[in-house]
Amino acid sequence: MPASTITIRVKMDRKTLRSFALFDTFLLKKQWKKPIGFAAILLVFAVICFLSGKNQSTLLGVVLLIVGLGLPVVYVSMFLSQVKEKAKKMRLDPPRKVYTLTLSPDGVNIHNDMKVENDVRLPWDKIPAAFRMRSAVYLYAAPTKAFILPDGQADASPAEVWDYLVQHLPDGRTNVRKK
Repeated sequence: MPASTITIRVKMDRKTLRSFALFDTFLLKKQWKKPIGFAAILLVFAVICFLSGKNQSTLLGVVLLIVGLGLPVVYVSMFLSQVKEKAKKMRLDPPRKVYTLTLSPDGVNIHNDMKVENDVRLPWDKIPAAFRMRSAVYLYAAPTKAFILPDGQADASPAEVWDYLVQHLPDGRTNVRKK
């Protein structure tokens, strides 16, 4: 018999936060498009410089090539640095309790374990999406706010947690994106 409620006491670490940040930023919000587009434009102009054969065009082509290849690397490095800084600010090394979610037939109750504040209750129809990843579920309470539910931290199996979400969320709001 399936449980009527599932409680998930989330202990977060830096690696879990990093995995979520990469998913949310680069896969879900597709923030990779602008730096890659800019890099592609610079690389095209670098090729044009190399093929033109004009005086000093090789030097300009090399500069464009370096900037074009370096931009995405710098962009991703800065992003990962910001995630690392956020993890440090949240004191996630060693892993610590951050929140507790209780899934019930009428919605999700969210309790913040890091600071004292009132619990939040979200009805199922107000939750925009849930994504099943290889080692966690990302439950979005709003388009800009998500809760990370790592596998093995609930009082139910990961499959039971996902099945519970699929049963209670409106159609089309659950997505499986295992890597």
